This record gives sequence, C-alpha cells and structure tokens, in this order.
Amino acid sequence: MVVYEVPQKNRPKVVKYAVISYSIAIRTLGRAGAKYQKLLDSIRNSTVQPEKVVVVLPEGYSKPKEQLGYEVFVHCRKSMVGQRLAALKYIKSEYTLFLDDDISFEPDFILKLAKPLQEKKYDCSTGPLFSFFPASKAGTIAGILTASVSVSLFHRDMYVKILRSGGWSYHTFDTSEERYYPTESFAWTCFFIRTQVMRNLNMEDEIPWLEKNQYAFGDDRVMAYKLVKRGYRACIVSTALYEHNDAKTSTASTEIVNTTPPYCTGFFQIVFWHRFIQDDEPLKFMKVVNSFCIGYWMVSSFAYRLLKAVLTRGYWPIFNAVMRGIKAGIKYIHSDEYLQLPPIRY
Repeated sequence: MVVYEVPQKNRPKVVKYAVISYSIAIRTLGRAGAKYQKLLDSIRNSTVQPEKVVVVLPEGYSKPKEQLGYEVFVHCRKSMVGQRLAALKYIKSEYTLFLDDDISFEPDFILKLAKPLQEKKYDCSTGPLFSFFPASKAGTIAGILTASVSVSLFHRDMYVKILRSGGWSYHTFDTSEERYYPTESFAWTCFFIRTQVMRNLNMEDEIPWLEKNQYAFGDDRVMAYKLVKRGYRACIVSTALYEHNDAKTSTASTEIVNTTPPYCTGFFQIVFWHRFIQDDEPLKFMKVVNSFCIGYWMVSSFAYRLLKAVLTRGYWPIFNAVMRGIKAGIKYIHSDEYLQLPPIRY
C-alpha cells in the first residue's frame, strides 16, 4: 500500500464545536471532476473541520487534480469495500465520516450527524436519501409482489427495515423537523460512525463473497445490518440533507445490456438471506418462516421476470442473468469458502 501525504498548506483552522473529533475518508477513482470539487468545497466550508482527510484510490489510479491541499492519499487494491477499510489505518479520531466522491452538503451537515452520537443514542448516522427508493409505480408494485422492497406498513418509525426474505421496507418522512429514525440499512455514499465501531464490524470478512463477482452489490445493506446484528444502533437524521450528484448513473440506458448487476442481484439475495437471516436465527420455527419467505421471493421473482421478459423487448438477458445468479448463490452457500466465513456476531 502506497501513501502520499500532501504538505499542510492553506489548511483551515480546525473548529472544535461541541468537541467533535472526526476525520474524513473518501473513496474515489480520482475521475469525478466537478462533482469531486463540490465535495471538497463542502468540506472546506464545513462549520467544523476534520482532523484528517484520507483519500483512498485503487492501485494504478492517479491522484485527482482537485485537492484540499492537506489530505493524505492512499493507494490500495481496487475494492469497493477494501477502499473504505484502508482509510481506517490512518485515522485516530473518535468519529469518521465516510464519503463517496460525488456528494455535497451544507456547512452544518457534520454537526447534525454528530449530535445523535454525542448524545450516546446511536453509533452511526447519516441523512435521508430518498432517491434510492423505487421511483416508479411499476417498480413499487413489482417490489411489493416479490417481497424485494416495499413501503413500510408496520415499521413507520424506521427508515429501512430488513425483511425475512432478505429484502427491505422503507418509510419516507418530513425533513423539515429534526428527528432520528432508526434504520437497518442506508446508502453507503455517506455515513458518520464511531471509528472503533467501524473497526469492530470486521467488514473484511465479507469481501470474499461481496466482491466475488467483481461488483459489490449490496455492500451498504451488509454493513448496516451487520452493525445492527452486532448490537450497535444506526439512525437517519431527518434534517441532515445532502446531495448525491451521481445517484442515477448506474441505471442509464445503453445499447449493450449489462448483465452483471442483475446476476449479482440474484446471487446477493440468496447469500445475504442465508448468512444474515437464516444462519443467525436461533428458533427452529422462525427458520421455517424464513425458508418460506425466501422461497416466495424466488418463485415470485421468477414469475414476474418471466412475464416481463415475454412482454418487454430485450429483457431476456436480464431474466437469465438473475436466474443464473440465484443458482450460483445457492451453490455458494454450500461451498467450503462460505462455510469458513467467520460468524457475523462476536
């Protein structure tokens, strides 16, 4: 691992408001350009300044020309999860703000995120990002019918609740008044966490299966739910709004169908369900319930996607990819590699 420390020039004075000891970890490829500059401007204008900013790039990638002037640059193996973890080796602050390179926020953003942690109510916080919820009526209906994602009916005091099928339910709310919403998942684009808690999650244990298919689908769900499973608490601060400037690029249409994401969707659902829901369930009766839920997900997903493939031109490759992913996931949970993974609890 290579580390480059930029000389301390033009560094803003660190403002200790309510004694916030935090550093920032940024995961980037160094190619976000103007979007990355917006993030740096947000950091520079923040009411409370970080003790350190660590920028992690994959090996072989050049440092971005947009710089604060005092950050530490680290190169490591290309890995969506690994790049997050690499920054922890250089951070000694009590808290760490993990960021993607394409977000921006207001000057008081860190103050809002730090508040529930300083009040000793939560161990991790972030702001709401409703753009990641289903946007279309068709997508909403499909999510409900397949038990993949649905609007919350019974957990409206939460932001996201993980379902026994491995899917999740969500709740939108008013962002004009400050309130903390407990959550079992959130977008990994931005989160504020106790540094030691992040270390305690041992997320490196999840890399073998999360990145098995060169596309770390669901890494945010795994991290957030593992946080909960290990006895920690995460929340959404309703007024801690931020902008994700590249939220929809992965769904942009292309002439060539990319079958990797749908393949990983099927693979992830099976492995996540087995590792975090079924294996972690102590009651035999609830294991039966869990099995019914994942069985329903597989049957309903097959039926829905088959119908969509018949009615929608060009959807057959996606249908086939999801089915192959499900089959690969079932095979993987019986493999020696999977069986040797450390338990998700201590």
